[in-house]
Order: sequence, then structure tokens, then C-alpha cells
Amino acid sequence: MMKLNLMQEVVATVNQQWESPLADTLLQHWDHDAGSAKYWRSSANFVFFFKRLGQDHVLRFNHASERTAKAIQAEIDYVNALATSGIRVAQPVRSLAGAYVESIGTDQGVFHTVVFEALPGKQLELEELTPDQFVRWGKALGEFHQAATHYTQPGRPTWQDHLAFIAETLPAAETAARQTLTRLQQQLGELSINAQNFGLIHFDFELDNLIWDEEQAGLIDFDDSAWYWFAADFAFALGDLFGDSAAKVDLQNESFRHFVEGYRLARPIDQAELQRIPLFVSMSNLMTFARLYRALTPVNPAGELPWMAGLRSKLAAKMQFYRDEFSR
Repeated sequence: MMKLNLMQEVVATVNQQWESPLADTLLQHWDHDAGSAKYWRSSANFVFFFKRLGQDHVLRFNHASERTAKAIQAEIDYVNALATSGIRVAQPVRSLAGAYVESIGTDQGVFHTVVFEALPGKQLELEELTPDQFVRWGKALGEFHQAATHYTQPGRPTWQDHLAFIAETLPAAETAARQTLTRLQQQLGELSINAQNFGLIHFDFELDNLIWDEEQAGLIDFDDSAWYWFAADFAFALGDLFGDSAAKVDLQNESFRHFVEGYRLARPIDQAELQRIPLFVSMSNLMTFARLYRALTPVNPAGELPWMAGLRSKLAAKMQFYRDEFSR
């Protein structure tokens, strides 16, 4: 989640037709159909859909204060490597200058900008999944992890980087969160690391980051990819299944068992690794809490757009949910 003042500044450029002169400026660096860019969403990044020779593409950008061009390039390198390994991913597109990442100066500051081909297909909703679809979802994760075991290039964040970010971001007044941080620093530090249980994971393998074309999953949004234990991707993918609560993780849950069944069709994972999922749910919650804290502070409601107050309220409620979780 980016800082809300930045989100508001950029979304304020979007008109009632979902067009933005900022997006049009950034797209000048890529081949595109003029006037086709339409705003879609903003959260960790700003995302617009546009057409290139009549085909759907995705424009993604973020302010230089939020991400570095080097980290984004490392993400692109990973996506390209996965594509070479046979994983269906949204392919990045080079700019007119031949670069995958363009750092572009605008009136709103410098934005690191990338473009992807849009994957054809549809997204699925958790509540609608059949047992067979849970199996396919798990198999897609297993296939991705199998490809990830062969990737060793640096450049993406590590679990230690995440712990450091949390420690730097959260004030001492967030007592329960800081206590959770201390516990996670110890418990994660004690875990073994080897080529079979650890690699560059997606970090957000939820259904909204999978595009299904018949039975084949396409993967998008690797912007949070980080070096973790593979079992962590189970926690991050299935958080909604357990209500984002480590205490509610049920390894005997029927849907969870179907997911694991599918995963094991692609690669093995032992029960000891799965039993660490509550630990990784706690890590996911703490990381999200720290990101929300950064996004929400400092809060200056003066001159905010009408929808911003509602968003701030929603995110504050989510933070309180996490505080309650940390206090259990």
C-alpha cells in the first residue's frame, strides 16, 4: 500500500472517463493506441489498461519514493526467467528505447514505469471454487515453486529486509505488534533454509493475481516477490480461507487439503513445512500492518477527495483487526 497522499495526488488526475494526462505522458515511452489508457486501480501501484495495436496491455507505475528502479528490474528479470521455464505469466514489454523499466519525470515527480501484455482469461472468487478448482490452484503454486527452485539471481527483498522494514516503521507505542516482531525474528531465524524449502516466492498468490484460461493459470503482479520459505506462499495465498488469523489456520480444512493435493501434483512438501503456515500468517499480517501504518501516517484530511475519508476509515479498521490478532 502506497502513501495515501500520493494516491490521492495521482487519482485526482483521473477524469470521469477514467482518463489521466499523467498516464498518457508515461505511455509516450511505449507503442500504444492514442487515447486508450483507462484507470483501473491503485494500491501498491497505479494501474491502467490500454490498447496497443488493438490488444489489451497494462501500464503500471509508482512514485520513486515508493520503489526503486533496481528492484523493479529484478522483478522483470524474474518474470522473464519464469516465462522461459514455461510458467504462464504476463509478459513485460520493452519501451521504445528498449528498456523494460523507464524512470520518467513528470509534474507529480519521477515515476518508475513498466508495461505488460494483458493475459486473456478470467479471475475466480474464493467462495465459488469447487474442490477441483482448489486442486488446480494448488497445482499452479506447485508448478511456480518448482520453476522458482532454479532461480538464484539477487535483487528482490528478503524476509530479513521485511523484518527490518517493520522494525523501522512501527513505533514503540504499538506494543503488541512490536512483541510479535520480536517473536517472529526469533522463530524465523531458527528455520532451516535449503534449495527445496526456500526461494523467490510470489508473496501474493491470491486468486486476484491469477488469470484462468480454461484450466491453466496465468500469474500476474510479482511486485511483492521476495525470498522466503515456499510454505509462506501457502499462508499468503490462503489468508482469506482462514480469515487472516493465525489462530484459525486449520490444516484439516477440506479446501486446504484439496489445495495441498494439487500442489503435490507438481512438487513435494512435507507436513512439517505446512505446520509453519500459522507462523507465516503472522508474518503476513505484521508486514501488512506496517505497510498500512506507513500509508496512513501522517494523516492530513485537509483537501482530500471525498472517497479518501472512507478509505482511511476502512484501512484503520483493518489495522485494529491486526492489533487484536497480535494481542491474542
